Amino acid sequence: MIDVDVLIVGAGVLGASLACHLLDRGAGRVMVLDAATPAAATSGAGAGFVGLWAAGYAHFLTAAELELERYSIGYYRELPNADCLANGNLFLATTSDGWDRWVATVARHPFAPPDTRQLTPTEVAAITGGVVAAGSVLGGVLHPGGIQVSAGRATRALAARVIDGGGLLAERTRVTGLLSSGSRVAGVRTGGGAIRARTVVLACGAWTNDLLGDAGWRLPLLRMVATRVVSPPSAVPDTMPTIMVPDRYGLWLRAHRSGLTWGNGDGYAPSFELDGPVFDSSGQPRPRHAVLLDRLLAGLGPDLRALIPGHDTSVGWWLQGVPVMTPDRTFLAGPVPGADGLYVIAGDNEMGVTHGPGLGRLMAEVIHACGSDWVDVSRYRLDRFELGAFPDEKAVAAAMPTRRLADNHASSD
Repeated sequence: MIDVDVLIVGAGVLGASLACHLLDRGAGRVMVLDAATPAAATSGAGAGFVGLWAAGYAHFLTAAELELERYSIGYYRELPNADCLANGNLFLATTSDGWDRWVATVARHPFAPPDTRQLTPTEVAAITGGVVAAGSVLGGVLHPGGIQVSAGRATRALAARVIDGGGLLAERTRVTGLLSSGSRVAGVRTGGGAIRARTVVLACGAWTNDLLGDAGWRLPLLRMVATRVVSPPSAVPDTMPTIMVPDRYGLWLRAHRSGLTWGNGDGYAPSFELDGPVFDSSGQPRPRHAVLLDRLLAGLGPDLRALIPGHDTSVGWWLQGVPVMTPDRTFLAGPVPGADGLYVIAGDNEMGVTHGPGLGRLMAEVIHACGSDWVDVSRYRLDRFELGAFPDEKAVAAAMPTRRLADNHASSD
């Protein structure tokens, strides 16, 4: 007996987005399971930057990702309770090398939106409401169409849309394994019993490989622990664009309830560099590695105070998520070879919030209509990596196309 038509494991931004789009397409009975609650894990720890990162900021992104980004921006603008602010995305340079290598690339990129414009240091100070000191930058480039959302609220708004659309949401339901019947995956096992489904989708981020082993697969996924600081209110205007400063080891910051939220690569580490497990034994869906906060404050603190001399950048509170990276910094989305009825959407590459609605639409088309005429999903196929080619997370890290492992993050979702 089939309990549901599509069962999605994970109520983060990818799983919730997929469920919304499946319901929109009349995919039948759709259920989302989560070991905690929507946005309790990495999606809720994201900074909420949403922009056209394929337009010059992240060299590994293509026109395919640009389509997903455009769609997602439009989707969030119409999503109630996502705290969407259409203030634009601002890319800054503090050195001539930073301008030549990073920011000028954004200005002249062939995918740059037509309203892209360069800003002088004085204009940078003005558009940020005086938050960024004019004397600390050489200039900037603005994508006026970029937005920011509250990553947690946007994910919960997607989950609410699932329920409103007739879908089912099962919170605090931990999946312990897959149910199989021959080569077909027929559902999942949970602590409360089995749930059968025609189609099962793993959208569970850092826990993907824990379940995928039941189907004889292991994907090349690197779990990266990422730290975000939220500073106390200090009259930061909510009209300020999101800010990326790539020549400061991928610094990003944005307004957050009259304060700032910020971080950079100094607060990141691959899982294999950490002492102890990524997650502690309490079963909490987010890690808590204070050593990364200490490293972030020591590495970025002086530069941040010089860039923003008039506002509080101290630690009001901090949190961490676990974005999952792939060797080529490209998503994994599609059917699992040899496991009928099983799909994966994973490898957010710290861009899950930006691309979530777009990937949700794409995967819904693949699952419900057996294909898509919108974006070529073969770019994200799971078997583009030979099974076993990356025996561990260190091998994934070694293959990633970045100057430094945590450098120049695509979006700080």
